[in-house]
Amino acid sequence: MPITRIDAAFKSFKHNECYVFAKDKFAVVNYYNKHEILKGPLDIVAGFPFLAGTPFEYGIECAFHTKNNEAYIFSRDHCSKINYDPHANHSHHHQAKILTGPKKIASMFTCLRGTAYEHGIDAAIRTHDHMVLLFKGNAYALMDYHTDHVHANHYIRNGFKTLVGTVFENGIDAAVRSDTKDNAYIFKNQYFACINIDHGHLFGGHLLGGRVKRIHDWSNITALLNCAAD
Repeated sequence: MPITRIDAAFKSFKHNECYVFAKDKFAVVNYYNKHEILKGPLDIVAGFPFLAGTPFEYGIECAFHTKNNEAYIFSRDHCSKINYDPHANHSHHHQAKILTGPKKIASMFTCLRGTAYEHGIDAAIRTHDHMVLLFKGNAYALMDYHTDHVHANHYIRNGFKTLVGTVFENGIDAAVRSDTKDNAYIFKNQYFACINIDHGHLFGGHLLGGRVKRIHDWSNITALLNCAAD
């Protein structure tokens, strides 16, 4: 049986909180206390009813937060900008909505037209201001999503030298920025690691804790993966 993987994640603007997606499920988890589930696991459309009938209904493959309660989400070659409204209860769902899209990635970000990223993005980490690292296979790009400009392209093995020899050298399934300055979590198959992204410089900093860890040690995400596998 193939392993259920984390497909995408994005940081909430609430402290130590992130949204994590696996197949057609999601959960809101505390990434500081790795045993606390704040919401879910739920079907994506149960938490994001405005995504029903869109390419994101049955899965989100990449995501990154921008400001306040807004995020970009991706599925195959489509993307949208959404307001996810973390304060929403059942009476306030109307505040959460699609702001832009769904549209083709190459239409939303014309700088990605003609590149591998227009067909789908594996993972993304917002670094600072309007800059975001986009990962696809064994490569990554630094994009300014506000000015719609790609500043650089690199291979993971060249830009993140501490990931050489790890499962992440040839690709990353999902990533999420943390509230701790310049830190991000990356995920691949059943593994995760915390890395220093060096304030958006093109080359990643060190692997924090010095090692790659197994996701089964992160019980709130394991609960999501088990739910998605059913």
